[in-house]
Amino acid sequence: MLCHDFTPYAAKGERHRQPCAYMRTMAAPRCVATGRLLPNYLQEREMTSQAYKQEPDNRDLDHIPGSDGLPYFGRGLDAVFRLKDLADEHYRKWGEVSRIKILDQRGVLVLGADNYQRIYLDRDKNFSAEMGYDANLGQFYKGGLLLRDFEEHKFQRRIMQSAFKTAVMGNYVAEMNPIIEAHLDSWSQHGRIEFGASIKELLLAVGARVFIGVEASGAEAEALNRAFTDINEGLVGQVKKELPFTKFRKGKQGERFLARYFAELIPRRRGSDGTDMLTYMCNEKQEDGRFFDEQDIIAHASFLLFAAHDTTTSVLNHLVMYSAMDPSWQRKMRAEVESLGKDTLEYEDLASLELIDRCFHECLRLHPSVPLMTRRTIRECELGAYTIPPNTMLFLPPMFNHRDPRYWSNPDQFDPDRFLPERAEHKQHSFCYHPFGGGAHKCIGMHFAVMLAKAFMFQFLKRFDYQTPKGFKPRLLWVPLPKPARLPLDISPRH
Repeated sequence: MLCHDFTPYAAKGERHRQPCAYMRTMAAPRCVATGRLLPNYLQEREMTSQAYKQEPDNRDLDHIPGSDGLPYFGRGLDAVFRLKDLADEHYRKWGEVSRIKILDQRGVLVLGADNYQRIYLDRDKNFSAEMGYDANLGQFYKGGLLLRDFEEHKFQRRIMQSAFKTAVMGNYVAEMNPIIEAHLDSWSQHGRIEFGASIKELLLAVGARVFIGVEASGAEAEALNRAFTDINEGLVGQVKKELPFTKFRKGKQGERFLARYFAELIPRRRGSDGTDMLTYMCNEKQEDGRFFDEQDIIAHASFLLFAAHDTTTSVLNHLVMYSAMDPSWQRKMRAEVESLGKDTLEYEDLASLELIDRCFHECLRLHPSVPLMTRRTIRECELGAYTIPPNTMLFLPPMFNHRDPRYWSNPDQFDPDRFLPERAEHKQHSFCYHPFGGGAHKCIGMHFAVMLAKAFMFQFLKRFDYQTPKGFKPRLLWVPLPKPARLPLDISPRH
């Protein structure tokens, strides 16, 4: 399989994609798995297999009922401010498959567990994640693992295989514990904190140590935080050109900063014995003994830190919000923590925190950290009663399936016990609950995310009682990531 963005030429009017770093080092197309030159007939076949990446999005969807919405915006404002209501509206009017326009992208809104099972498992290799995310995440994280398709995705996933082995996960817990403790020490000096900003700073410090192997403090921490903040803002900016003073330009500057930052670190990590994820990735080798390409590692490291940092920020905001507004859940989780009889959480203790695990997953059910997933068709296919043309965008909002009353009792209620073995509502369909995606692209860091959330909640519950101020009413946001717009928290140390 050729690298994802190799093309022999770019015809006039087509989307132009530059050869990736791996291809630039080769005199002729080679097999990624073996490094051997491809015979001519294989070259032709592999080039043809990449042709879908040069095609523009299909917009000819008038045969599918639905709503294009307002000029230019389409249903984009609804997708930002009331995504669940928008999905429910389309389902009531047109069923599980309908036409929709979100800003400048015209595509198909797909709902229903059966449809998601077919798309995520993708046995016919007809649903491209790379092209699904090309116009949004691809603006800043092109080449990240999620933005790779099929055999290339499988090959690139090997870069991370050592970083997520069970044998090294225990080291991550040991490294994150003192960082969490230090930040909670600083929180204890305040009676009220803004939880969103505080947890973001804490998780960035954890990410810098565990993912990159550096201490995120001072100017370095500020620069990393600014880069990620600017990229997030750039993702939702309306102007998609690098014009002065635009969010998009600041986002691109943040992207370039991260590329330079990782490029400086990678040569120093080759052959070293560090236990951070970046070092594991730098030292991972292909089957022929060669290191993976530096540009691929930069792309994966940037996207991995972004994905892990922002998604965990989202779920912890909701977990703390619900347990602050309903102290009964807070007391139950604290009792579970104290039943361990330990001052320090170890990797072997994680499985014992069953209630925290259920609360974590209930928050992801109600507020999936990735509120809108996307794919693009490669060939014509059938979804529902409709023929979907090639190169058609598919919009997949997980929260519809997560709150589908066909599978969930009182679906809008926070009820972690629905994940108990005797109820197991999440097992009524293999795709009624899919916060980490599914199939080949199922999130490689999902176990790390659960581990990080448990490590934080273990210390937070032991050290503080917490509640929201009297009269607090949450205003929930969907973008740039799902979380309360503000989460003021009154905290008091436990003695």
